[in-house]
Amino acid sequence: METQAVTIQIFGRTLKFNCPVDEVDALNCAAKDLDARLTNLREKSPQIGSDQLIMTAALNISYELTKEKEKSNEFGDRLKMLQQLLDSALNNNS
Repeated sequence: METQAVTIQIFGRTLKFNCPVDEVDALNCAAKDLDARLTNLREKSPQIGSDQLIMTAALNISYELTKEKEKSNEFGDRLKMLQQLLDSALNNNS
């Protein structure tokens, strides 16, 4: 897999990563999102230190990911149920 060196700016810091070429745009998008979240948190709570802001942003992102996983699991369960209903209906009509 071909990688590319990528330099991103997050919260005033420059970071360098090697990233698969086909994921560079996604990495840049994620970096911009994280930078925006940190900037927003800084504006809301200017007295809080950078480490706590970073941990708060990480916790918020982890919470959002957990909620999306729950939704995905519920959706998968519904799809399985619908597939079983369809299979049952098709078998009863055969």
